Amino acid sequence: MSPLKTVPETVEAVIGLGARRARTPAGRLLLASVLAGLYISFGGALALRAGGGIPPEWGSAGRLVFAGVFPLGLLLVVFGGAALFTGDVMYVAGGILGGRVGAGEGLRALALSWLGNLAGALGLAWLIHRAGIYLEGGSAAAPAPLALYAVRLGAAKCSQGFWTLFVKGILCNQLVCLAVFMSLSARDGISKAALVWPPVFGFVALGMEHSVANMFFIPAGILAGADPGYLAAPGAAAPTYGWCDFLTRNLVPVTLGNVAGGALFVAAPYCLAFRDAPGTGAGAGPPAGCAGRAPGPGRRGGAGNA
Repeated sequence: MSPLKTVPETVEAVIGLGARRARTPAGRLLLASVLAGLYISFGGALALRAGGGIPPEWGSAGRLVFAGVFPLGLLLVVFGGAALFTGDVMYVAGGILGGRVGAGEGLRALALSWLGNLAGALGLAWLIHRAGIYLEGGSAAAPAPLALYAVRLGAAKCSQGFWTLFVKGILCNQLVCLAVFMSLSARDGISKAALVWPPVFGFVALGMEHSVANMFFIPAGILAGADPGYLAAPGAAAPTYGWCDFLTRNLVPVTLGNVAGGALFVAAPYCLAFRDAPGTGAGAGPPAGCAGRAPGPGRRGGAGNA
């Protein structure tokens, strides 16, 4: 047996997962989404710690290290059974195109996923701040380098124009959804992990924008920049952005771009090109084993998969 499913088989899995996601009870989907927000934020926290400590004179080394460890977040989502908004866009769009999901129930699922991701990301940003991890290494003579890095990263994310962020959101979620798509094609855990890492590394190294990651990065910068211990050090620059900027100057355009990237640039071409191939399409029926089983975060292929 091949270690990978065929593309038509994987498309059918996407369509089936979209149907299950849309029908998952609200409480279970919201909880699975909170977990995904936490998991992506763990990847972001590690990336800040690893990449932020590399001196700028080392050139692109800091960005490459940052990108190299960030995929921890999506690996936790894929293997830990969580519902990530950016992946859910592909699933729900696939379910709609496959005729198994109505627009209303699809939008409901995406709204719950986005809100749960936001809650999880904000929660971890607060916990990381309370732990003082990014304030370590500071002194009366200089601000903590990781706190300064977090503040500057948030400023960079809030200083770009709407359309720049929108396009970066499209390109980001193309790669994220391809990572999730390829993980669905794998039949074993090692293959899943190997297929997830490169696209996620790519979008981070290229500087694209992921809405759920930004739900952690920008609040982390706001919280670090408002800490009295950070502000007391000479040379510490207070953030020039706040919570409204986080929402309007980054999260809205990036979210819209992520939706376009996952739905129009991954789900649509794959479903339209492959769903009528043998073994897919409306006549193929639901994937084996799903009939009569309640969807949920704990089931393989249910609400708990990326």
